[in-house]
Amino acid sequence: MLPLPVSDKEALLSVRCVSKRFGGVVAADQVSLDVREGEALGLIGPNGAGKSTLLKLICGEHRPDEGEIRFGGTRTDRLPSHRVARMGVALAHQIPKPFHRLTVRQNLRVGALAASGRCELPEDQHVERILALTGLSVRADDPSSVLGLLDLKRLELARALSLSPRLLLLDEAGAGLVRSELDAMIALIRCIRDAGTTLILVEHIECVIRELADRVCVLDWGRVIKSGTPAAIAADAEVRELYVGTRSQVTDEPDGAKPAHGAAGAPLAELLELEGVSAHYGGARALDDVELSIRCGEVVAVFGANGAGKTTLAGVVSGLLRPSAGRVLFAGEDVSALPANQRVELGIAHSQEGRRLFTGLTVRENLEVGAYAPRARRHAARKMDEVFALFPVLGERVAQLAGTLSGGQQQMLAIGRALMSSPRLLILDEASLGLAPIVAAQILAAVADIRATGTAVLLIEQNVHRSLDVADRVYVLDHGAVSFTGVPRELRGDATLWQAYFGDAGVSADADVC
Repeated sequence: MLPLPVSDKEALLSVRCVSKRFGGVVAADQVSLDVREGEALGLIGPNGAGKSTLLKLICGEHRPDEGEIRFGGTRTDRLPSHRVARMGVALAHQIPKPFHRLTVRQNLRVGALAASGRCELPEDQHVERILALTGLSVRADDPSSVLGLLDLKRLELARALSLSPRLLLLDEAGAGLVRSELDAMIALIRCIRDAGTTLILVEHIECVIRELADRVCVLDWGRVIKSGTPAAIAADAEVRELYVGTRSQVTDEPDGAKPAHGAAGAPLAELLELEGVSAHYGGARALDDVELSIRCGEVVAVFGANGAGKTTLAGVVSGLLRPSAGRVLFAGEDVSALPANQRVELGIAHSQEGRRLFTGLTVRENLEVGAYAPRARRHAARKMDEVFALFPVLGERVAQLAGTLSGGQQQMLAIGRALMSSPRLLILDEASLGLAPIVAAQILAAVADIRATGTAVLLIEQNVHRSLDVADRVYVLDHGAVSFTGVPRELRGDATLWQAYFGDAGVSADADVC
């Protein structure tokens, strides 16, 4: 537990030794923090650190297994969420959740009803004031279903404000916005902060934290590991290591362990090409005019901060998401319109973030599912032997239920299942996420073995240092666009990587990033 001083002023919010588990996953682990009246606290950390879980514990959507939460001196961790909301705690979700059949004004009136008795203004005046503050007056009579992303984000914030909160929880308010829209959102939140509302901001966009937060807490594996000013946190070596991983013990090998040429010296053929690919979720731009290529038998790593578009990129390549512009070429064929199952037949396999195993099936049965496609069935026995050679522990536990395996063993099984389809291209999305360092190292070491079989790998990883040791080429995504492309040695010592993760505050003129 990291003690967080609150100065002489009594804390509006006090979280003490709070833990929350979901099955075997510890999402919050003995978290303690205080927030003063009028303070803006930023919460940052990698995927799976427990940030959104903590917000939901504070607002009453989840109930802690241990510890206590006090708001305004009253214990709230055993109260239902509607009681906590009426006390003055409001959450604006990352994905806006309005009542789509209601107008913008009607959405706000629902919240204003819950705030009756605490609001200084009559209900109608309260609603009109929030509409004006959030820039939604001109859209007040429009159904929320016709709003674009920025206005939906404004409406989500306005709905939270309609509760007249003393504490406003913002879960990635800037996610999916282009720079001009992000500037408008920052200006709006600054107005709310300057009016005296206490804020907790969960955010992956560094400039939001830098411009709005008074203090920052860093979470990892459900624990608070650091606290300080935004500038101090951005410059902290331990925080940087948390985002980009630890350095490999073997760093003197030349970059690009496999050159871009075959055994006879001929250039390797292009296997995958993305030409001007853009992708959107509703109004949110996730990829913007991306150009990327992977050669046969090559490992290409993609880095970037949370929300940069990496998982979207994986989905576009595997066919889980259709691009809104541009083309996806595989072995010279335009596959942009092909669904995922047809791309598996062509030789594209996707090991998704989160493993997605059939936990009630055995190791063998999960692997057999991976060889379901007609192209793979002919080679199923041989591929299973290859998977067991790559991950011997799976061969030892072939009859064990997948749900009873350790996290590292489950990740090995997820990769093995993808390999069962005899892919020419394997997409690994955050394969080391949440694993102990020694297990993560084993997973990434297997990437080199997979490449040795001739399979190309699209490696999407948060552990930058170790990934640089196995990658042939590297791309960096920043807000959905490619900000760097080159070989690993060109990225070592380059400020591009730090800027993608930490913005200008994380870059100094003499920074040695690796």
